[in-house]
Amino acid sequence: MKAVILTGNQGNQKALCHKIAEVCEIGAIVVSENIPRRKPSLTKKFQTLVNRVTGRLAGREFVETWLKMQREYDARFPSFPDVPIVYVKNVNDAAAIETLEKYAPDLTIVSGTNLVGKKAIKASRKIVNLHTGISPYVKGGPNCTNWCLAKNWFHLIGNTVMWLDSGIDTGKLIATEQTPLDGNETLFELHRKVMEHAHDLYVRAVRQIGDGREVPAVLQSAIAEGAIFYTADWNAAAQRAALKNFRADYKNYFADAEKLKKDSAELKLVSLDK
Repeated sequence: MKAVILTGNQGNQKALCHKIAEVCEIGAIVVSENIPRRKPSLTKKFQTLVNRVTGRLAGREFVETWLKMQREYDARFPSFPDVPIVYVKNVNDAAAIETLEKYAPDLTIVSGTNLVGKKAIKASRKIVNLHTGISPYVKGGPNCTNWCLAKNWFHLIGNTVMWLDSGIDTGKLIATEQTPLDGNETLFELHRKVMEHAHDLYVRAVRQIGDGREVPAVLQSAIAEGAIFYTADWNAAAQRAALKNFRADYKNYFADAEKLKKDSAELKLVSLDK
């Protein structure tokens, strides 16, 4: 199976590309800076500035954790696999569409980009996406693991592979899994476990598609309504709540086996073949 990957330029994305290269042929990788094609409004610019400031204050620990994880991935995977690389400002730019049309991949693999538009979807035979959250329960961004901490939804920390559509994490589900956790993780260990689990789940899904085996395509509306979060809402209050809950409740939650079992049993997850 030949694939084209649409991705971002961070260390975790380079790592993912190398792992995917082990299970399928990569024709090309489109690396997006994720710069919006439309200029944001003054209100959005102001909110972005406020969030950056709070990220250096209330959310400093989350920023440092993310950067530490990226440094670790960069050390292990300093570059993308040795295939043609196309750099674009936005994943929907003409060069990205032309790459999809040129290589005509059996599968387009998306991770870490801004919202993929209809032209890119149309130029793809099959297109899949990785979401580091359990859809439909937790969707959006900037980081659904942190939103789970903010909401005390520790049992919803996990990952999703879905068929991509033009919505925000709304595609039909291929696989959803909770990340295996024990409650003894540091904040860094938690994020690294989620990311490593995300890569593993994505690779398993891509391998199954490449093998020609059927994979699920479950409507999210058939499972639950869920919640969608936006980057603009990741403010000082949300960041403080996430840190407070992680420090006060996270370990105790996983120590309560009955509570964890009950909450997990209420989830409707979509499984790949074993």
